[in-house]
Amino acid sequence: MPSSEATTYNPPLTLTPQDVTFSSTVQYGPCVSLSRPDIDSGSRSLQVLTPDRSCLTLLETAVSTFTITWNTGETSTISGSRTATVVGAALVVTITGNVTSGVFAGDSVIQTSIGPATDILACTLGLGTVDSVYSTVTLEITSL
Repeated sequence: MPSSEATTYNPPLTLTPQDVTFSSTVQYGPCVSLSRPDIDSGSRSLQVLTPDRSCLTLLETAVSTFTITWNTGETSTISGSRTATVVGAALVVTITGNVTSGVFAGDSVIQTSIGPATDILACTLGLGTVDSVYSTVTLEITSL
């Protein structure tokens, strides 16, 4: 099973900005690390109330900081720039940055999430809402 991200929005996103609780759970794995062969999976979860969110704000560039907890119990905190685009019928979210603390500190990071954009496209046209997005995730951590 590839790495994956499940994101929900409560209430569902519409064209009208509103306060929305954003919940995200990411499962990483199987992971391969030459420098840390004991690390083979990880996870992160987040729940936050975000003001003035709409389906249009999903595509905004933003700063993203998150912490991954590895199967060893150790953590990596990652900070980077988040971009989101719709390519064909797919939502592609890319986070580019660095590991700022913990395991792999100082290494560069690229995370790409790809999920269906059907609900998002309909929402931006005023034809529906977005209550969740399920994506496959690729995480690459590279020594500088």
